[in-house]
Amino acid sequence: MTGAPDDLDLLAAGDPATPPQRLADIAARRHDLHAVIAANPSTYPELRQWIGQVNPGYAQQIAVPSTSVVPPYAGAPYGSGFAAPPVAPRRKGLGWIFAGCGCLTLVAGIVIAAVVIGGLGASTAGGGGSDGGRPTASTVDEQLAVIRTESTEYEKLAAQLEGNPVAPLVTQPTRFQRLQADAEALKASTALEKVRQAQARTLAERATKYRSDLQRLITAAEGRRANASGTSEEQLVDSAGNGFIDIQWNADSECSTSENPESTTAGCVTNTPEQLIVHILPREKMRGGDEAARLTTLHELAHLYQHTDVETTADGEVGPATKLKEAGLFQGSGEVMSDCYALTYLGLNSLTVGDVTLGYGYVCNDSERQAIRDWAKAIHAPMPG
Repeated sequence: MTGAPDDLDLLAAGDPATPPQRLADIAARRHDLHAVIAANPSTYPELRQWIGQVNPGYAQQIAVPSTSVVPPYAGAPYGSGFAAPPVAPRRKGLGWIFAGCGCLTLVAGIVIAAVVIGGLGASTAGGGGSDGGRPTASTVDEQLAVIRTESTEYEKLAAQLEGNPVAPLVTQPTRFQRLQADAEALKASTALEKVRQAQARTLAERATKYRSDLQRLITAAEGRRANASGTSEEQLVDSAGNGFIDIQWNADSECSTSENPESTTAGCVTNTPEQLIVHILPREKMRGGDEAARLTTLHELAHLYQHTDVETTADGEVGPATKLKEAGLFQGSGEVMSDCYALTYLGLNSLTVGDVTLGYGYVCNDSERQAIRDWAKAIHAPMPG
């Protein structure tokens, strides 16, 4: 997603032609760019002093240019005394995204809801991974070498998820593509060398963090590959994600509550790069027994598969799951599509299990089931037969 707002911020922060007001605005929103802003010769002294107060670690990375001349914009907003720019709320990614209404029309009352927790936006520099730290290189060429090394290691790690249907949700390829685009832009930049060094350091930190994050997720997945519970639903999750998806029996506390008093939310998912979790009801609360638990688990897994559209589709384009819904299949509903995946996987022709009806009230037809099989094959999602 080259050209996202944070990329423009990075370029503007190091550009001497950027107006002082905008530099102040960026400083208030983007503490990870304080080093770049401090190195910009157009940054007025009071803004540098404010950066030094609120973020001394970043301010010390760049030597502040000395001048005895009062710049003509010294009286601009944010340039009076030591007044700090009004700090805007920091970006919080996508926040909570609710996929579907969270309540189903049921005969005997179990709801399969899909609650997707967001956070797909790219990580900003400065956090660092547990084993990463800040690169020690100083020149632009050295920082670019760090980026190349980290990119190579990242690609090796990402290759371990080849064929995994949730690989895009774990590896987040778009953010690394954006990083590489920013590195290419830096090579062509005509900014002052000190500014380019600050930009290069920020990019190298991002590369180190992305590689470190992925390594941590791979290590965590290795510890989840055994079916600790011995249940059929955990077996389904392990088979689908090879440890990169967790399952927890806590839908009664983690999922939204149905507005229908005769319905119960049976499942939802957490979908962030750090956590891919299928939440379902505890066994003792899951009416319909093993079959209901399997239907619920498969329905929620299908929501994770659908969400890969976001990470694998370029801006302005439509992903494979979205295309199927826009073509009129599954009544245009992601919830019905998830029901259809579960029914097709299990070879069932009804959403009713005993005295309980699950799902969203529509049983998909043969053509829709074939579309599900084709879709599952294309994204490497499990599908018997």
